[in-house]
Amino acid sequence: GSEVSQESLLLHGPFARKPKRIRTAFSPSQLLRLERAFEKNHYVVGAERKQLASSLSLSETQVKVWFQNRRTKYKRQKLEEEGPDSEQKKKGSHHINRWRLATKQNGGDDIDVTSND
Repeated sequence: GSEVSQESLLLHGPFARKPKRIRTAFSPSQLLRLERAFEKNHYVVGAERKQLASSLSLSETQVKVWFQNRRTKYKRQKLEEEGPDSEQKKKGSHHINRWRLATKQNGGDDIDVTSND
């Protein structure tokens, strides 16, 4: 019989993982172009994404993921600018409003979300 090593199964078997994707290292000029495109529009799709990717010698997927990550960074920066208090209030009120809708509570009384009762 032919013995198959555990390592061989992990690397080549039916449940083998894809090799880890190598992180894209964008050049300064690529980053500058991407940032300028982001300033104009936070979403780039279709022909515009294809053209941008081609002009930067990147794949459309690389451009798509860069924009996804940049939108996340933008949202995080906006929250930090508003300060930690407003961030907590937004998060808390969102959950309270969902709870009020789910339990058909009116919005007249404020609930103390900081107590551990």
